[in-house]
Amino acid sequence: MAFELTPVQKEIEITGFHAIYYLEFDIDFYHPPESHDFWELVYVDYGTIDAIVDGVGCSLSSGQVIFHQPTEPHSHIGNGHDAGNVVVISFSCDSPVMSFFNRKIFSLQKNSQKVLSLFLAEAANALGQICRDYSDTSPLDFSNAPLGSTQLMQGYLTEFLFSLIRNSSTTAVTPLEATQDARQLAESSLVNSIIYFIQDNLDKPPSLALLCSHFSVGRTYLSRIFKEATGNSPVNFWIGAKMKEAKKLIREGNLNVTQISEALGFAGIHHFTRMFKRITGMSPTAYKNTVVR
Repeated sequence: MAFELTPVQKEIEITGFHAIYYLEFDIDFYHPPESHDFWELVYVDYGTIDAIVDGVGCSLSSGQVIFHQPTEPHSHIGNGHDAGNVVVISFSCDSPVMSFFNRKIFSLQKNSQKVLSLFLAEAANALGQICRDYSDTSPLDFSNAPLGSTQLMQGYLTEFLFSLIRNSSTTAVTPLEATQDARQLAESSLVNSIIYFIQDNLDKPPSLALLCSHFSVGRTYLSRIFKEATGNSPVNFWIGAKMKEAKKLIREGNLNVTQISEALGFAGIHHFTRMFKRITGMSPTAYKNTVVR
């Protein structure tokens, strides 16, 4: 029979989007390890960032993209000296061909970058604007999207993925391998992330259990790499950071000792005073009297 239907082969079928971000990270940005049941594409538009993938570290620079497969633990942090602008696209796709993207870093050619830019332009058209707040996990709102926007986004992202597969012989592709350098970068990045977390949570009681839960790592491993990097245990480092902040607050003179104790999460002023004297060798009041005014 003439003109029979020949079905379209859908080697890659994207079923939906979970999140789309354009983020401007500072040099000390971090987020703790996370995993989820969908794919995540991370593209560095400018600068550099470090990525940790299931205990393996890598550095990503402008023009590079990495994919995180479903359930893969991963995190991203600033490298302490270079800020980075990053595109994050989270999407669902169960197509077997997606295994091609596992544990690889791609340096994009111009044609792939152009297709990605078309996707982002249509996403901005559909959403009104692309989210720039990493803490905003609200669902994508396509209620005011022009006709065909999400299908165009699906098409552009599908084309982008195929461009990487088809150009893999000429595109610079770096496999993510568990080398000694990669492990050291991951450990260094994790320690930096822990330090940032402690500095952001000086109002909480020092807790190794909290750190292990937040960063999804074991107590022995976390304690070992932190001690090797800083010469101190995580809990003692946390206490020291509290005391450093307490001394700063005392010197500023805007809060009394009781208020400082409360701001730093101590159970009471007597606990704070004992800890301060143990660490500094003097009481908060005695320290205050040493401050030159």
